[in-house]
Amino acid sequence: MTTTPSWLEADLGIEGVHIRVTTRAGGVSQPPWSSQNLGDHVGDLAEHVIENRQRLQDALPIRCINWLRQEHGTLAVQAVDDMVPTADAQWTRDVGRALAVLTADCLPVVLIARDAGCVGIAHAGWRGLAAGVLESLLAAMPVNPATLVAWFGPAISQPAYEVGPAVKEAFRGVLGDSSAACFAPSPEQDGHWMADLCALARLHLARAGVPEIHGGDHCTHSEANRFFSYRRDGDPTGRMATLIWRS
Repeated sequence: MTTTPSWLEADLGIEGVHIRVTTRAGGVSQPPWSSQNLGDHVGDLAEHVIENRQRLQDALPIRCINWLRQEHGTLAVQAVDDMVPTADAQWTRDVGRALAVLTADCLPVVLIARDAGCVGIAHAGWRGLAAGVLESLLAAMPVNPATLVAWFGPAISQPAYEVGPAVKEAFRGVLGDSSAACFAPSPEQDGHWMADLCALARLHLARAGVPEIHGGDHCTHSEANRFFSYRRDGDPTGRMATLIWRS
């Protein structure tokens, strides 16, 4: 088992901004959390999670990682010192402070000011997305949405994400008829739908005035060697981290 932190890197061509997404490889956790589980709420041994987080921070050129206690809500906070608030989005202007969200099918959404002066990140599962977590982050960031660039990290893709009619109705109530194109009939169960989280997030961001959106090309469910997936593996399973920071 390798114990060197493993991650993917995204480059949006904005100087001084760095994006990393950890994979499931490169940590010390044992099955079923093998091996780079960074979630401290999924039943893994605390000492393994602490070690994985420390090795990650040591491998990156940053002074701290700001974690969240996520609850599928909409609260967005400014990252401060080493506090771990209960929230699902955060932002900062600080240099060397990495913002993190944990996912295992939900969509990590990164927001970057085009001048690199401010960055933010959100944990957007369907509940938080429909309830307005992206809008909450946009309202909290001291930046005009028209000057932002968005990037989507790995999440469950539409072919693997069956949902019930209540989910489709929740988005229709928020986005209107435009959300219908983000759902395809389930091939397995009548009255159920295959949901496209990335497409739904694009609608939310476009309606809020964010003009440029990238990413969304990795599926947590289908890329089993790289990513944890709650829908694929069940409970317990680990969590990856998406991180963004300014340098």
